Amino acid sequence: MKILFFIHGLYGGGAEHVASILLNHFCEKHDTYVAVTNFKAPSFPLDHRVHLIDDRIKSKIKGTTRIPRFVEMIHTIRKIQPDIIISFLTRTNNNALFANLFFRKKIIVSERISLYQKLPWSERFSRRILYHSANKIVFVIAKECKTFGLTKKCTTIYNPAMFTPFPDYNNRQHTIVSVSSNSRWHIKGIDILIKAWAKIAPHNPDWNLEIYGRIYEGVKPDELCPISHERAYWMGWQDNMEDTLKTKSIFVLMSRFEACPNSLIEAMSQGCACIGSDCKGGIKEIICDGVDGMIAQSENVDDLAVKLQMLIDDKNLRQRLSAGAIEKVKRFDKNVFFAKWDNLIEETVKNEDSVFYQPFSRWRCRARGCDIAGPLM
Repeated sequence: MKILFFIHGLYGGGAEHVASILLNHFCEKHDTYVAVTNFKAPSFPLDHRVHLIDDRIKSKIKGTTRIPRFVEMIHTIRKIQPDIIISFLTRTNNNALFANLFFRKKIIVSERISLYQKLPWSERFSRRILYHSANKIVFVIAKECKTFGLTKKCTTIYNPAMFTPFPDYNNRQHTIVSVSSNSRWHIKGIDILIKAWAKIAPHNPDWNLEIYGRIYEGVKPDELCPISHERAYWMGWQDNMEDTLKTKSIFVLMSRFEACPNSLIEAMSQGCACIGSDCKGGIKEIICDGVDGMIAQSENVDDLAVKLQMLIDDKNLRQRLSAGAIEKVKRFDKNVFFAKWDNLIEETVKNEDSVFYQPFSRWRCRARGCDIAGPLM
């Protein structure tokens, strides 16, 4: 089988990481191509059997960034002639679906961000129209899969736990950890974490705060989110977060919007005591408050400070949450993840029915506050 995968790039974030994992899995059984619209070097290992296609718009004419990317996608689909197309992220999904209208190939699109996260109106409008033409739509949040409206097309596949579980909580550093690139610090709530740390840092001289993630050129972390207190550090990109997380005590993710965060699942798999925000999205589908982690009120500095101090003061609580987290990540087993994707592709390819049109259940989506049926947040 020939698989064509569309994504904007393979560097940096969680969606790109999951895409790399899938590509490495697909190429073991299938002829796998990935077309990227931003041709930076992949941040994650990519099997040599994966065919990497530069799908950037080649013209150097002024204003070419405004040319729809589906033009290049049309050329790529015509050249590769895949049995099935897979696309990640809303903008790329819209372009891939539009390009595929000329070919009617089987196509699966995957939403990697929360529907509650604000997007340009043009992307939201296009999604409302074009997602009808997808064969399947993959979500990483069960609640949003149910409220989206296209029930016969939608399915949920959670992100996988790729790290080997590490249940040993002994010999951990007194360190609080979070993850975000300096270009996404606001979405990830790093400013909330730093303000909470400023409240408790003077009372905990043997604890540190470390923030990991890619630091892009031209954007200085301290200008975006000043760290004025000692023992708080921007650590930059770390290639081996598995070994890093094994040595840390507490992981915090105070996102304002979140889907199914890889960083949280990874931290839980390494036995960190985790705190997540109660933002709209998938964190509350991963953490059960008081059992395998703690939930703090979104954008509430004082609540986060109180919960951090609770964990710092009570090692037994940290160990109990750590044990619960190790048990919870069994739900995100990578073999289950791969099996669900394999079954979805096989089912989609074998289904001889053409793409059907299923109207959105507009009233139901609006009543539940879902982005897709309109308009939207």
